[in-house]
Amino acid sequence: MTSPMWKVLTAAAALFCAGPAFAGAPTGLDKPIGDASRSDQEYVWISNASNLPLFVERVYPGLEAARKALNVKVRIAGPTSVDLAAFIATVDAECTQNPAGVIVVGGWDDALASEVDKCIDNKVPTIVTDGDLPMSKRLTYLGTNWYNLGYKHGEYQCQYHKEAGLTKGEIGTISFLAASNFIQARQGLRDALAKNCPDVKVVADEESGTNVEQVAANTAAIVQGHPDLTGMVGFDSEAGPGIVRAITEAGKQGKIIITSNEAGRDFLNSIKDGTVKMINMEKYETMDFFGVMYLYVFHNDIIRNLGMDHWVQNPLPAIGDSGLIFITKDNVDLILEATKGAE
Repeated sequence: MTSPMWKVLTAAAALFCAGPAFAGAPTGLDKPIGDASRSDQEYVWISNASNLPLFVERVYPGLEAARKALNVKVRIAGPTSVDLAAFIATVDAECTQNPAGVIVVGGWDDALASEVDKCIDNKVPTIVTDGDLPMSKRLTYLGTNWYNLGYKHGEYQCQYHKEAGLTKGEIGTISFLAASNFIQARQGLRDALAKNCPDVKVVADEESGTNVEQVAANTAAIVQGHPDLTGMVGFDSEAGPGIVRAITEAGKQGKIIITSNEAGRDFLNSIKDGTVKMINMEKYETMDFFGVMYLYVFHNDIIRNLGMDHWVQNPLPAIGDSGLIFITKDNVDLILEATKGAE
């Protein structure tokens, strides 16, 4: 004889297995991913300095791969210079057009959080990449763990200081000083130094402004103000080339340990000539491909939690770490070979 409880469980299982027929089920499972009926959906990637060589080499291919895989439209927007007001205005204008989804590159300024909130309030699916805006209403952050990035730079600086026979040292950094992701990176650097080589300390933090000339001038000031400087860390894409220029002009090439964020394929040659010890590369292809994928899944209501409407209970992961690649003399030739197509 079947128990009443078993009947209840069987009925519940049948209800959930019914798929789209279930009242709380996702509505987008009636079509396969990439179905032609969704080809008019447009997803917009928005950033400051939207045509940086780094973005062209690394971000654009990830967006293009998503466009092809999902059979949708993907568009690039935002000022081609560093212009926060224009960036904010672009986010506002794009969300007003009600696209299928928006990716906001959040690492430029925390003021972008309010614009993300406006997009979400207008029911435009919006995620943040390459620098989180944790206080915003963004659906997810998919990108680099900046604290971890800074921590890894600290570990490499300690390693290279020890290899150079330096028991103590002084390090300067270049980054966007006010942006929260770079604040996290600088803290990660300091924590790694404190743990692994406590007599190597950060003595100066200077502004980048995503401008090689400004970086070079600020690096020169650090070198002049700290004659015992042993290391420099560049945390954004324009920091590395500016640091290298200033160090070379000061005649200290090979004497100051430089680790840096990536700055395009050509910058990798600075490892081959011994000017830079380590360059980290963010996994831009990963973050931007899956960024579009996340938006596609949300916009088309493909998955739900507890059968609840996706705008009531966001089904996307809150945070995704896209990871890092570290380039040294040991693997630089492999990376240069792999990136020939970016020339």
